[in-house]
Amino acid sequence: MRSRSRRLDEDKRRSLIDAAIEEIAANGMDGASYNRIIERSGLSKGAVYYYFENKESLYRIVLEEVERKFLEAVGTLRIPDDRDAFWGVCRSYYRKAIDFAASNLKTIEVVRGLVDPSRGASLGRGAALEPMRRAERWVLYALKKGQDLGALRTDVEPELLWNMLRSLGHTMDSWLFERLRDDERPVDADAFVEFAIDVYRGVLSP
Repeated sequence: MRSRSRRLDEDKRRSLIDAAIEEIAANGMDGASYNRIIERSGLSKGAVYYYFENKESLYRIVLEEVERKFLEAVGTLRIPDDRDAFWGVCRSYYRKAIDFAASNLKTIEVVRGLVDPSRGASLGRGAALEPMRRAERWVLYALKKGQDLGALRTDVEPELLWNMLRSLGHTMDSWLFERLRDDERPVDADAFVEFAIDVYRGVLSP
């Protein structure tokens, strides 16, 4: 897919990405309208179609922008060389990630729609592939290092640990994001992080 967004003026690029996030959040992945995204952005159809052939090419840029914002706010998890420090570092990083999500709920909802097959979205699947591959490669590296440190169980392959981690994370994160949107039932983020890390440790520790 052709995408020439790097030539696009930054303000226009920002307007287009924000419009895409608003439209997808309001109407879902497959229900989002490319024409409505363009209308929301205030840009001309000709300009948008020049830089982005279709929704999927735009979605790819949206994901890349979210990835950039996440890394800018949260950083990259640095796996320690000390086994005893492993879970403390993971807990601290997970809390930062939760804080980012809580401050960017609409954006996170869009990303979940792109990468979660259970939601039935089809158009975003190709756009999500490369960012998801990067995330998977990094998680597998972190799991392998945790095994080498003795902080994680070694009786199963890192790939299986990753699948378990992803399933658990999806279940817990889905619950958390629902509660974060519910003003009448506030959630204690610290208590949630402690619970989540305790679950992960119970499954992944030797």
